Amino acid sequence: MTAFTKNQWVNLILLLLLVGAFAFINLPFLMPLILAGIFALGLNDFIEKLSKKRWGRKTWTLITLFVGLSLLWIPLGLAIYRIIVYISKPQNIETDKIVAQVHNLKDYTLNGLQKLSDWTGTDLAGPAREVMENILQKVGGGLLQHSTDLLGQLPSILLLSFVFVIALMVLLMKSSEIRELTLKYTPLKPGATEPLIEICKKSCSVTLFSTLVIGLIQACVIGLGSLVFGEGDFWLVVTVTFFVSFIPVIGAAPVGYLLSLLAFIGDRTGSAIGLFIIATIAGSIDNILKPFMVGGEQKISPVIGFTCVVGAIIMMGLPGLIIGPVIMNLFVGISPLLMKDL
Repeated sequence: MTAFTKNQWVNLILLLLLVGAFAFINLPFLMPLILAGIFALGLNDFIEKLSKKRWGRKTWTLITLFVGLSLLWIPLGLAIYRIIVYISKPQNIETDKIVAQVHNLKDYTLNGLQKLSDWTGTDLAGPAREVMENILQKVGGGLLQHSTDLLGQLPSILLLSFVFVIALMVLLMKSSEIRELTLKYTPLKPGATEPLIEICKKSCSVTLFSTLVIGLIQACVIGLGSLVFGEGDFWLVVTVTFFVSFIPVIGAAPVGYLLSLLAFIGDRTGSAIGLFIIATIAGSIDNILKPFMVGGEQKISPVIGFTCVVGAIIMMGLPGLIIGPVIMNLFVGISPLLMKDL
């Protein structure tokens, strides 16, 4: 290996300073840029297949972005509208259907504890009532505060979303050029970069299709069930189910089972049975669709999946729902190759 000349050292130092400065000024957009890279890797092969049938890559990229943004911003916009209505008119919260159902669940639980207290001679209902009222008060205040904070952060959220969309569009349209640059300047040994790129693409596509798409389907199924049987708020149920479906071990079904329990407590037996069946179907969608959508996926312990997703959420917030599974899949796919070389 030849030693660097003085001019080469100067060029290297200047390059590192420029890269550091460039990274520093783009640090506020780090998370949307990372997410854009994940989505670009996961959607690349999908866009490539569509572009071979009809039209071009640019057209399919724009169509995919339009559909994806519509699926995201239509329910999100309605949710934000409902938050604004609740904050502007707090009296609506007291008459909300969901609040009434939660209070029914509390009363049902306290009645059961009161019967148990009468049978055992020990006051269980009194302390439980105080604890439940404190929890409901804190949860309600916390949700109202978070909703207010969300509205305050809306301009920055829109800016980060804009950066995400622009970066994703550029990455998808320039994927071939980016691939060539990566292969040209890779520091890895010859033949090692291609497998790593494929593993990265596979990890991202597994996360997008097995997590986002299947989670959206499960959320829509349970949301339609809540709409048909009149339990809960449709948009709230869809949103909560979508995010909960990301978490292994828990999944989407518990939201449907909770709605079924609320219907049963309210003496709506038919709705309770219907929602129980819908929750069971929604919980099975993951096992039915995943093999067709992602093929031979790596077998990962549900416990590891749970810790990776929840840990990523704790460390990164909501973006951890996407980044956590990607890191987990990358670790499972790439670490054996690196260990083999070692």
